[in-house]
Amino acid sequence: MSALPTSLIDETSRPRTRRILRVLSWLVSAALLALAAWLLHRYLGAMRWRDVTAALAHLPRAHVAGAMAATATSFAMLATFDVLAARSVAPTRTRPGLAAFAGFAAHALSNTLGFHAFIGSAVRYRIYASAALGGGDIARIVGLASLGVGLGYAVLGAAGLLMEPAVVGGWGRIAGMAIVVLMAGLLAWLARPRNLRLGRWAVTLPRSGSAALQMAIGGIEMSAAIGAMYLLLPPEIAPAFADFVPIYLAALLAGIVSHAPGGLGVFEAILLGAFPAEARAEVLAGLLCYRLVYNLLPFGVAALALGVFEARRRRAIP
Repeated sequence: MSALPTSLIDETSRPRTRRILRVLSWLVSAALLALAAWLLHRYLGAMRWRDVTAALAHLPRAHVAGAMAATATSFAMLATFDVLAARSVAPTRTRPGLAAFAGFAAHALSNTLGFHAFIGSAVRYRIYASAALGGGDIARIVGLASLGVGLGYAVLGAAGLLMEPAVVGGWGRIAGMAIVVLMAGLLAWLARPRNLRLGRWAVTLPRSGSAALQMAIGGIEMSAAIGAMYLLLPPEIAPAFADFVPIYLAALLAGIVSHAPGGLGVFEAILLGAFPAEARAEVLAGLLCYRLVYNLLPFGVAALALGVFEARRRRAIP
Protein backbone atom coordinates (compact mmCIF):
# COMPACT_ATOMS: atom_id res chain seq x y z
CA MET A 1 0.00 0.00 0.00
CA SER A 2 1.42 3.37 -0.98
CA ALA A 3 1.85 6.05 1.68
CA LEU A 4 -0.48 9.01 1.77
CA PRO A 5 1.01 12.31 0.58
CA THR A 6 2.28 14.49 3.41
CA SER A 7 -0.01 17.35 2.38
CA LEU A 8 -3.05 15.05 2.61
CA ILE A 9 -2.00 13.84 6.04
CA ASP A 10 -1.67 17.47 7.17
CA GLU A 11 -5.13 18.36 5.82
CA THR A 12 -6.82 15.40 7.53
CA SER A 13 -5.02 15.95 10.85
CA ARG A 14 -5.88 19.64 11.16
CA PRO A 15 -9.63 19.20 11.89
CA ARG A 16 -8.80 16.53 14.47
CA THR A 17 -6.25 18.81 16.14
CA ARG A 18 -8.76 21.66 16.22
CA ARG A 19 -11.37 19.38 17.80
CA ILE A 20 -8.92 18.23 20.47
CA LEU A 21 -7.93 21.81 21.28
CA ARG A 22 -11.59 22.85 21.42
CA VAL A 23 -12.42 20.00 23.81
CA LEU A 24 -9.43 20.85 26.02
CA SER A 25 -10.50 24.50 26.04
CA TRP A 26 -14.00 23.64 27.21
CA LEU A 27 -12.66 21.20 29.83
CA VAL A 28 -10.43 23.93 31.26
CA SER A 29 -13.37 26.33 31.23
CA ALA A 30 -15.61 23.84 33.01
CA ALA A 31 -12.94 23.18 35.64
CA LEU A 32 -12.45 26.89 36.28
CA LEU A 33 -16.19 27.50 36.59
CA ALA A 34 -16.63 24.56 38.96
CA LEU A 35 -13.75 25.73 41.15
CA ALA A 36 -15.06 29.31 41.14
CA ALA A 37 -18.57 28.13 42.10
CA TRP A 38 -17.18 26.10 45.00
CA LEU A 39 -15.03 28.98 46.26
CA LEU A 40 -17.85 31.52 45.96
CA HIS A 41 -20.17 29.18 47.86
CA ARG A 42 -17.64 29.06 50.68
CA TYR A 43 -16.89 32.78 50.69
CA LEU A 44 -20.47 34.00 50.39
CA GLY A 45 -21.75 31.51 52.94
CA ALA A 46 -19.43 33.01 55.54
CA MET A 47 -20.62 36.60 54.89
CA ARG A 48 -23.49 38.60 56.25
CA TRP A 49 -25.18 40.61 53.52
CA ARG A 50 -25.84 43.51 55.86
CA ASP A 51 -22.06 43.89 56.12
CA VAL A 52 -21.82 44.05 52.31
CA THR A 53 -24.59 46.65 52.02
CA ALA A 54 -23.00 48.68 54.83
CA ALA A 55 -19.66 48.58 53.00
CA LEU A 56 -21.38 49.71 49.80
CA ALA A 57 -22.95 52.63 51.63
CA HIS A 58 -19.57 53.68 53.02
CA LEU A 59 -17.67 53.63 49.72
CA PRO A 60 -16.11 57.11 49.39
CA ARG A 61 -17.86 59.05 46.61
CA ALA A 62 -14.52 60.46 45.49
CA HIS A 63 -13.23 56.91 44.96
CA VAL A 64 -16.34 55.98 42.95
CA ALA A 65 -15.87 59.09 40.81
CA GLY A 66 -12.20 58.19 40.36
CA ALA A 67 -13.18 54.67 39.27
CA MET A 68 -15.56 56.15 36.69
CA ALA A 69 -12.79 58.42 35.36
CA ALA A 70 -10.40 55.46 35.19
CA THR A 71 -13.05 53.45 33.31
CA ALA A 72 -13.48 56.27 30.79
CA THR A 73 -9.70 56.37 30.31
CA SER A 74 -9.51 52.61 29.82
CA PHE A 75 -12.22 52.55 27.16
CA ALA A 76 -10.78 55.60 25.42
CA MET A 77 -7.48 53.73 25.04
CA LEU A 78 -9.28 50.59 23.81
CA ALA A 79 -11.04 52.70 21.19
CA THR A 80 -7.68 54.20 20.19
CA PHE A 81 -6.41 50.73 19.25
CA ASP A 82 -9.13 50.50 16.62
CA VAL A 83 -8.37 54.00 15.35
CA LEU A 84 -4.71 53.08 14.83
CA ALA A 85 -5.59 49.73 13.26
CA ALA A 86 -8.14 51.26 10.87
CA ARG A 87 -5.66 53.98 9.91
CA SER A 88 -3.15 51.27 9.01
CA VAL A 89 -5.55 48.98 7.10
CA ALA A 90 -8.01 51.39 5.43
CA PRO A 91 -6.89 55.00 6.00
CA THR A 92 -9.07 56.56 3.31
CA ARG A 93 -12.25 54.57 3.91
CA THR A 94 -12.64 54.68 7.69
CA ARG A 95 -13.26 57.81 9.71
CA PRO A 96 -11.50 57.95 13.11
CA GLY A 97 -14.85 58.52 14.84
CA LEU A 98 -16.33 55.35 13.34
CA ALA A 99 -13.25 53.33 14.30
CA ALA A 100 -13.34 54.67 17.86
CA PHE A 101 -17.03 53.79 18.12
CA ALA A 102 -16.35 50.28 16.83
CA GLY A 103 -13.54 49.72 19.33
CA PHE A 104 -15.56 51.05 22.26
CA ALA A 105 -18.71 49.10 21.40
CA ALA A 106 -16.83 45.85 20.73
CA HIS A 107 -15.05 45.94 24.10
CA ALA A 108 -18.02 47.25 26.10
CA LEU A 109 -20.26 44.42 24.87
CA SER A 110 -17.71 41.59 24.91
CA ASN A 111 -16.38 42.55 28.37
CA THR A 112 -19.87 41.97 29.77
CA LEU A 113 -21.19 39.16 27.56
CA GLY A 114 -17.94 37.19 27.25
CA PHE A 115 -16.70 35.34 24.13
CA HIS A 116 -14.47 38.29 23.26
CA ALA A 117 -13.27 37.00 19.90
CA PHE A 118 -16.76 36.18 18.60
CA ILE A 119 -18.79 39.10 19.97
CA GLY A 120 -16.09 41.73 19.47
CA SER A 121 -15.53 40.64 15.86
CA ALA A 122 -19.28 40.55 15.13
CA VAL A 123 -19.80 44.07 16.49
CA ARG A 124 -16.85 45.41 14.52
CA TYR A 125 -18.05 43.72 11.34
CA ARG A 126 -21.49 45.32 11.69
CA ILE A 127 -20.02 48.79 12.19
CA TYR A 128 -17.16 48.66 9.69
CA ALA A 129 -19.41 47.16 7.02
CA SER A 130 -21.23 50.51 6.97
CA ALA A 131 -17.99 51.97 5.57
CA ALA A 132 -17.95 49.31 2.82
CA LEU A 133 -15.02 47.41 4.35
CA GLY A 134 -14.76 43.76 3.38
CA GLY A 135 -14.24 40.79 5.67
CA GLY A 136 -10.50 40.70 5.01
CA ASP A 137 -9.93 44.31 6.02
CA ILE A 138 -12.12 43.93 9.11
CA ALA A 139 -10.18 40.82 10.14
CA ARG A 140 -6.93 42.76 9.77
CA ILE A 141 -8.28 45.58 11.95
CA VAL A 142 -9.40 43.08 14.61
CA GLY A 143 -5.97 41.43 14.54
CA LEU A 144 -4.04 44.69 14.91
CA ALA A 145 -6.34 46.01 17.67
CA SER A 146 -6.01 42.70 19.54
CA LEU A 147 -2.23 42.94 19.22
CA GLY A 148 -2.38 46.30 20.99
CA VAL A 149 -4.40 44.83 23.86
CA GLY A 150 -1.91 41.98 24.16
CA LEU A 151 1.00 44.40 24.28
CA GLY A 152 -0.81 46.23 27.07
CA TYR A 153 -0.91 43.02 29.11
CA ALA A 154 2.82 42.57 28.54
CA VAL A 155 3.66 46.14 29.55
CA LEU A 156 1.66 46.00 32.79
CA GLY A 157 2.88 42.51 33.55
CA ALA A 158 6.49 43.66 33.18
CA ALA A 159 5.91 46.83 35.19
CA GLY A 160 4.15 44.93 37.95
CA LEU A 161 6.94 42.35 38.19
CA LEU A 162 9.65 45.02 38.17
CA MET A 163 7.95 46.63 41.18
CA GLU A 164 8.62 43.33 42.97
CA PRO A 165 5.18 42.28 44.27
CA ALA A 166 5.21 40.04 47.32
CA VAL A 167 3.55 37.14 45.47
CA VAL A 168 6.63 36.47 43.29
CA GLY A 169 8.91 35.89 46.27
CA GLY A 170 11.80 38.07 45.17
CA TRP A 171 11.96 36.84 41.56
CA GLY A 172 9.85 39.63 40.07
CA ARG A 173 12.62 41.79 38.67
CA ILE A 174 14.20 38.86 36.83
CA ALA A 175 10.88 37.90 35.20
CA GLY A 176 10.06 41.55 34.54
CA MET A 177 13.39 42.18 32.85
CA ALA A 178 12.89 39.04 30.73
CA ILE A 179 9.59 40.47 29.44
CA VAL A 180 11.24 43.84 28.79
CA VAL A 181 14.00 42.12 26.78
CA LEU A 182 11.39 40.23 24.76
CA MET A 183 9.47 43.44 24.03
CA ALA A 184 12.70 45.20 23.02
CA GLY A 185 13.47 42.28 20.73
CA LEU A 186 10.00 42.56 19.21
CA LEU A 187 10.54 46.27 18.51
CA ALA A 188 13.89 45.52 16.89
CA TRP A 189 12.29 42.77 14.77
CA LEU A 190 9.56 45.18 13.66
CA ALA A 191 12.11 47.73 12.47
CA ARG A 192 11.70 46.13 9.04
CA PRO A 193 8.32 45.51 7.36
CA ARG A 194 6.80 42.26 8.60
CA ASN A 195 3.70 40.29 7.59
CA LEU A 196 1.72 37.77 9.60
CA ARG A 197 -0.62 35.28 7.93
CA LEU A 198 -3.89 34.51 9.74
CA GLY A 199 -5.64 31.78 7.79
CA ARG A 200 -6.52 33.21 4.39
CA TRP A 201 -5.52 36.77 5.31
CA ALA A 202 -2.12 38.38 5.59
CA VAL A 203 -1.72 41.17 8.15
CA THR A 204 1.00 43.79 7.84
CA LEU A 205 2.39 44.19 11.33
CA PRO A 206 3.02 47.69 12.69
CA ARG A 207 6.54 49.07 12.43
CA SER A 208 8.54 49.51 15.61
CA GLY A 209 7.39 53.11 16.17
CA SER A 210 3.72 52.14 15.92
CA ALA A 211 4.27 49.10 18.12
CA ALA A 212 5.96 51.26 20.77
CA LEU A 213 2.95 53.60 20.64
CA GLN A 214 0.64 50.61 21.11
CA MET A 215 2.69 49.53 24.11
CA ALA A 216 2.32 52.97 25.67
CA ILE A 217 -1.42 53.07 25.01
CA GLY A 218 -1.79 49.52 26.30
CA GLY A 219 0.08 50.39 29.48
CA ILE A 220 -2.23 53.35 30.11
CA GLU A 221 -5.32 51.24 29.35
CA MET A 222 -4.40 48.41 31.71
CA SER A 223 -3.29 50.82 34.45
CA ALA A 224 -6.67 52.57 34.23
CA ALA A 225 -8.62 49.28 34.28
CA ILE A 226 -6.69 48.06 37.33
CA GLY A 227 -6.97 51.48 38.96
CA ALA A 228 -10.77 51.40 38.62
CA MET A 229 -10.91 48.29 40.80
CA TYR A 230 -8.12 49.38 43.12
CA LEU A 231 -9.90 52.64 43.97
CA LEU A 232 -12.95 50.67 45.11
CA LEU A 233 -11.02 48.60 47.66
CA PRO A 234 -11.20 49.82 51.26
CA PRO A 235 -8.00 51.84 51.88
CA GLU A 236 -7.34 50.06 55.17
CA ILE A 237 -7.07 46.63 53.49
CA ALA A 238 -5.87 47.56 50.00
CA PRO A 239 -2.39 46.17 49.28
CA ALA A 240 0.27 48.18 47.54
CA PHE A 241 -0.62 48.77 43.89
CA ALA A 242 2.37 46.65 42.81
CA ASP A 243 0.97 43.73 44.83
CA PHE A 244 -2.51 44.18 43.37
CA VAL A 245 -1.43 44.18 39.70
CA PRO A 246 -0.64 40.42 39.44
CA ILE A 247 -3.82 39.54 41.38
CA TYR A 248 -5.98 41.54 38.98
CA LEU A 249 -4.23 40.23 35.85
CA ALA A 250 -4.56 36.62 37.05
CA ALA A 251 -8.27 37.12 37.80
CA LEU A 252 -8.84 38.81 34.44
CA LEU A 253 -7.05 36.13 32.40
CA ALA A 254 -8.80 33.32 34.28
CA GLY A 255 -12.14 34.98 33.58
CA ILE A 256 -11.34 35.18 29.86
CA VAL A 257 -10.24 31.52 29.72
CA SER A 258 -13.41 30.43 31.54
CA HIS A 259 -15.63 31.84 28.75
CA ALA A 260 -18.04 33.01 31.46
CA PRO A 261 -19.87 36.24 30.54
CA GLY A 262 -17.48 38.95 31.66
CA GLY A 263 -15.54 36.33 33.65
CA LEU A 264 -18.42 36.47 36.13
CA GLY A 265 -17.75 34.33 39.18
CA VAL A 266 -14.17 33.41 38.28
CA PHE A 267 -12.91 37.00 38.51
CA GLU A 268 -14.71 37.48 41.85
CA ALA A 269 -13.51 34.19 43.31
CA ILE A 270 -9.84 34.97 42.66
CA LEU A 271 -10.05 38.51 44.02
CA LEU A 272 -11.98 37.45 47.13
CA GLY A 273 -9.51 34.64 47.74
CA ALA A 274 -6.62 37.11 47.72
CA PHE A 275 -7.93 38.83 50.86
CA PRO A 276 -8.46 37.58 54.43
CA ALA A 277 -11.92 36.33 55.39
CA GLU A 278 -12.68 39.30 57.65
CA ALA A 279 -12.19 41.74 54.76
CA ARG A 280 -14.19 39.92 52.09
CA ALA A 281 -17.48 41.74 52.71
CA GLU A 282 -15.75 45.05 51.92
CA VAL A 283 -13.98 43.53 48.90
CA LEU A 284 -17.29 42.15 47.59
CA ALA A 285 -18.84 45.61 47.93
CA GLY A 286 -16.00 47.02 45.83
CA LEU A 287 -16.45 44.23 43.28
CA LEU A 288 -20.18 44.94 42.94
CA CYS A 289 -19.48 48.63 42.40
CA TYR A 290 -16.72 47.76 39.90
CA ARG A 291 -19.08 45.56 37.91
CA LEU A 292 -21.55 48.42 37.76
CA VAL A 293 -18.97 51.05 36.78
CA TYR A 294 -16.67 49.07 34.48
CA ASN A 295 -19.09 46.56 32.95
CA LEU A 296 -22.76 47.51 33.14
CA LEU A 297 -22.40 51.27 32.56
CA PRO A 298 -20.27 50.96 29.36
CA PHE A 299 -22.47 48.06 28.24
CA GLY A 300 -25.59 50.21 28.55
CA VAL A 301 -23.98 53.14 26.74
CA ALA A 302 -22.73 50.88 23.94
CA ALA A 303 -26.09 49.11 23.54
CA LEU A 304 -27.92 52.44 23.34
CA ALA A 305 -25.35 53.86 20.88
CA LEU A 306 -25.62 50.74 18.70
CA GLY A 307 -29.40 51.10 18.66
CA VAL A 308 -29.08 54.70 17.47
CA PHE A 309 -26.46 53.63 14.91
CA GLU A 310 -28.74 50.93 13.49
CA ALA A 311 -31.72 53.29 13.37
CA ARG A 312 -29.74 55.91 11.44
CA ARG A 313 -28.36 53.26 9.11
CA ARG A 314 -31.83 51.98 8.25
CA ARG A 315 -33.12 55.48 7.60
CA ALA A 316 -30.20 56.09 5.23
CA ILE A 317 -31.11 53.01 3.14
CA PRO A 318 -33.41 54.13 0.27
